[in-house]
Amino acid sequence: MEINLIFTRDTASKIVIFILLFLTSKFASAQFEKKHLSNEWIKSDITRLDSSRILDPTIINNAMDIVFLNEDSLILRIKSKTSKYKYTFLGNSLIFSTYTFIVKHLDETKLVMAEATEPDISKALLLTFIPKKLYDLTYTPEVYKAKNGTNVYRAIPGVLEPMFLDRNMSPIDYVFEKFGFPEYKKGGFVAKFIVNTKGEVKGVQVLASSNERYNDKLVQAINKTKGKWLPATFQGQKVNVEVEYNYNLGYEDRQMSSTVDSLTYAESYYSTGNDFFQVGSYKQAEKYYQKALEFNPLHI
Repeated sequence: MEINLIFTRDTASKIVIFILLFLTSKFASAQFEKKHLSNEWIKSDITRLDSSRILDPTIINNAMDIVFLNEDSLILRIKSKTSKYKYTFLGNSLIFSTYTFIVKHLDETKLVMAEATEPDISKALLLTFIPKKLYDLTYTPEVYKAKNGTNVYRAIPGVLEPMFLDRNMSPIDYVFEKFGFPEYKKGGFVAKFIVNTKGEVKGVQVLASSNERYNDKLVQAINKTKGKWLPATFQGQKVNVEVEYNYNLGYEDRQMSSTVDSLTYAESYYSTGNDFFQVGSYKQAEKYYQKALEFNPLHI
């Protein structure tokens, strides 16, 4: 079972397996009300039906969200890749694309589903979800006031972040592809932007750059994500969220990374801190001063 839960069996095989599962007492279940699906669900647990341990950490730690948009469409996010599907929900079966699940429990506070395409029933994965608005009660995100007076939350990967609609690429990969940074060069960039409650990209800034000639290209690449975002939610409400990306691009390892090391970055963070200080946003100024010190502990 691969973590992306992509099944390769043809439709006829899946229907046969589903019927067999439906008829077994192991999967027998009451009829559930479709209205309870209308929610944003976040995975809280993953086990097997036979209660055996799952040893693969990529399965255990894999983030997964399901958002039911309306009567027949949903959004599935696995890790940072997001896809939109049409779905059918009949009795206790949820079917969309190549996925088939048997719903074991569904109410306002919990959704439990078992995969129905695993030939060995005892090895089928059992996924438990809770409403994201309930999960949001377990943490306190960082928030600040924008210049227009609206609240802006700091993104928390996998927990509090806007959804990027692209089934093949994560947002950071998409931006990097559009960036078109030369293969023969190395450099480092830190950029941030806000995805507002309408899913619009606002306030794109390059916070740190080792090669300012390419700053405009990075901003243009981020702007090309417009129209692909769904706003983040917190406690059931759409919110403005600030997203920050770090690109550490070397000659040999050209992977995007959250780890950068440059005195130039320290100066850029220091400058951003000064901007917040001048408008009286002292907590934000302190945050960027702290980042400057992280990159250069001897910063005056």
